[in-house]
Amino acid sequence: MARTIVRDKLKLSSEQHQQLAKLAVLVNDWNSRINLISRKDCSKEVVFGRHILPSLAPLAMLTDDDPDDDTLVLSAGQRVCDVGTGGGFPGLPLAIARPDVDFLLVDSVGKKITAVQDMADQLGLTNVKTYHGRAESVSGFESDDNRKGDKFSWVVGRSVTSLPTFAFWIQHLLQKNDGRLVYLIGGDVDDTVSDQAVLDEDIENVLDVPGISDKRVLVFSQQSVNYLAKNSGEKLRVPKRGSAAGVGSGKSGKDKKDAAGSRRQRNKKKDAAKGQWAKRDSSTSKQRGYENFQRFDSLNK
Repeated sequence: MARTIVRDKLKLSSEQHQQLAKLAVLVNDWNSRINLISRKDCSKEVVFGRHILPSLAPLAMLTDDDPDDDTLVLSAGQRVCDVGTGGGFPGLPLAIARPDVDFLLVDSVGKKITAVQDMADQLGLTNVKTYHGRAESVSGFESDDNRKGDKFSWVVGRSVTSLPTFAFWIQHLLQKNDGRLVYLIGGDVDDTVSDQAVLDEDIENVLDVPGISDKRVLVFSQQSVNYLAKNSGEKLRVPKRGSAAGVGSGKSGKDKKDAAGSRRQRNKKKDAAKGQWAKRDSSTSKQRGYENFQRFDSLNK
């Protein structure tokens, strides 16, 4: 099943399939030391089926082959920013699948970004840079030819926070006019938010595998991101935006002090951001996409 999705649906090579399989092993290993993903029933097969394959779903939604449709395009040489990457999702699987695209993976938790950089190094991903800090402190991508502040064709995220809040955090990172926010999210999303999406697809439908994921992919234009950000009720918490290049810290001593103050403010804040997804009913068991998913017999082939 895994090989069918990777090779036939996504048109990836056997070498890329092997890299994805190695990523599953690395994530499982790092997860035994620090909490990157849920440790319940965690194994390399679960990582591959529950996290890696769904991360690749946006690539099955590309409209590059249709000259009359530029809804979701990813061309060689473009840049993608993964904000709140956590254990490297969806950024690392996407970087494996698209070596012709440059990726910046951002997270405010230092130990997670250290793990992500180590995994990228072990996988030989020269198209991946990492940044330790908040998204608001990133001004753009610093390329090898010293071009600073380049904006991103895509900003991606996976269930980081409510969509309006996420839009506020990343609005300055998108290219004007053709930039896209690609967000993987589970649960219900307010209609006022989902109505702004140019694409809205269930991952299980995109990959044509029932039960593979309970999440969906929402794609927003740069204009819609600005609209959501404007109506989010959020305020800028990081006063100065810096540039990101390779592994580094986005927090100076002053930034850390500002961050501590912002955390205190967040703890006092009572109103949820508009567009917050609905809280799951704790009396019912959580739907896990890998429960009915076939074994990944081809994982190590």
